[in-house]
Formats: sequence, structure tokens, C-alpha cells
Amino acid sequence: MSIKVGCIGAGVMGSALMSAVCKQNDVEVFISDADFSKAEQFAGQNGAHAEKTNKTVIQQADYLFFAVKPVYLPAVLEETAALLSKKELLQKVFVSIAAGVKISSIQQKLGEKARIIRVMPNTPAVVKEGMIALAPAETALEADVECVQKLLSFAGSVQVVQEHLMDGITAVSGSGPAYGFMFIDALADAAVTFGMPRKQALTFAAQTLKGAAAMVLETGKHPGILKDEVCSPAGTTIAAVRVLEEKNFRSAIIEAAAAAYEKSLELGKK
Repeated sequence: MSIKVGCIGAGVMGSALMSAVCKQNDVEVFISDADFSKAEQFAGQNGAHAEKTNKTVIQQADYLFFAVKPVYLPAVLEETAALLSKKELLQKVFVSIAAGVKISSIQQKLGEKARIIRVMPNTPAVVKEGMIALAPAETALEADVECVQKLLSFAGSVQVVQEHLMDGITAVSGSGPAYGFMFIDALADAAVTFGMPRKQALTFAAQTLKGAAAMVLETGKHPGILKDEVCSPAGTTIAAVRVLEEKNFRSAIIEAAAAAYEKSLELGKK
């Protein structure tokens, strides 16, 4: 028997996650968006059902994903609660990717016994390299969590965490790709300064960062040790590291992530 998955929102993240879901066997996907052309385009590319309204998506889904911005989530939750009976609200699994919105806030709209899983993905899910955190409500069944893990497995690495960690995860992995993109852009600018063509510069910078990340994940070594292994005495790398330390490189990253963390906390209070 196939699983019916619904998704309200066909933006970058919603489309990335549903693209992964569509690759699973025995899964039927229904998707809607305020801009129907987005849902229609996604459906055409992935073999899903594009719906002009949220109603069919809400009613058909066994697993319903809310892939909308936090400001729009309350209205979508109210629509969901209005369309489903109390029995139906207990039978479905609701998955929210809205940053900063706590499970308790969603339960206020859908009921305290609703089976809810909060998800924080990131944009590398578009290329199947996402880091995805799942925080289940106490009411979510173990089978619910396992199913969502499997559904999203083609989008990248999926880990189950406690909800109190989600604001920090938002700041580190949710927003983190932007920090990485800025680093790649800056490193490529340096390469262009040294005479390298722009396209080639971006390839060198991006592959270097990708390789460094792979070394951390695959060797199990601390990044500081890996950094030391590159730094020969009186060499070029330690000269560069000295400048990064002078410019408070690490502190800037920590403070940037802290700002994202505070913003996530703020969103959760609204």
C-alpha cells in the first residue's frame, strides 16, 4: 500500500524535500502552492499531483508537510484544523519545516495529541547533500519518525534530535550554507585577484571547501588537527592563518551564528 504525502509550499525547500520523497517506492505526492505554476512545474518534473488549493493536499495526505514561511504557518494550520475532523487530526502525521516555530505552537492549532515532527533542513538538500534534523513531539510514534527519516533520506543526512536543540541547529546548519557560500565567494575573488578566470576560481574554491568538509567527516579528526597538518613551519598556510586570527575569523563566525540563533528564538515567540 502506498503512502500519501502532501506538501503545502513548492518553494526551494519544499521542492527539494519532495523531490527526495518522490524517489521513494510506493509513495504518492500531492503538492500545492500559492503560486500554482510552482506546484505544476514540480509535479511535471517529479511525477507528483499538483493541486490548485490546499484542500485536496490536506485531506489526501497520510504525512502532511508544511513548507511555508513562519509568518504564513498559522493560517495554514487553521485551514488544516478546519478541514479535518478530530479523528482525522489524530490519524495523520504533520511535518513542519517553519524555522523557529515550536511543536507546542502547532499543537495549539491542531490539538495537543496531534502527531507532529519538526524538521530543519538546509538548501544542500537540493543536491542530495542536506543536513536534516528531526525533532518529534512526544505524541509522534516511533514508526512516524522512522517513516519521515526514510522519506527524506534521499535529500541528505537525517538525524533525530531533541527540540530544544533546533534553534541552534537552525543557526548552524539551517543558515550555515550561506556562511559557506560567502567563504567560497571570497576565496574565488582572491583567486581572480591572482589572475585566475572566474569560473575556474569558483571551481577551485568550492572543491577545496567540499574536500575539507569530507576530510572532517571521513577521517574523524578534529578540524584543528587537520588545520595543523596543512600548516608547515614558516609556510604559506600559517601566514594566512595568522591573518585570519588577527581579523577574528572564528569569532566572526561564532557571533554570526549567535545572531541567527537569537533570531530563531525571536521567531518562536511570535
